[in-house]
Amino acid sequence: MQYYEVSTMDNQLEQIRDIWSNAFFTGNFEVLAQYEHEQFKVVYEQEGRVESNFTRYERIAHAVKNGVWKPQQPLIEFEEFEFDRDLTHCKVLIGLEDQKKIQELWVNEGTWKIIELRFLKPKKPQQDE
Repeated sequence: MQYYEVSTMDNQLEQIRDIWSNAFFTGNFEVLAQYEHEQFKVVYEQEGRVESNFTRYERIAHAVKNGVWKPQQPLIEFEEFEFDRDLTHCKVLIGLEDQKKIQELWVNEGTWKIIELRFLKPKKPQQDE
């Protein structure tokens, strides 16, 4: 694998992630639907809850219509991209300022689409024995 291929994939994915992220924060569920895989889901590990994209779109549309869609932009400390060998899957680990972590799973089937957004459960601190 050449660096150029990874760099090109990285740039394409970053552009699509920017569009997808902006669509989320502005409540544009039509654009979200373009970049979310048909099997997309949001996993909230802490709460043990999974949300499908259709449930989300309805909730977002309702909140936008009523003027209450105001998600807070997280303060990101780091982002780590991990591509598979054939550059068709990418795991993005996002570290937030409050020590929480988010994981995105992206798949490239001609174009990049997000298939899972996972809010990771905080790791318990190791106890010294």
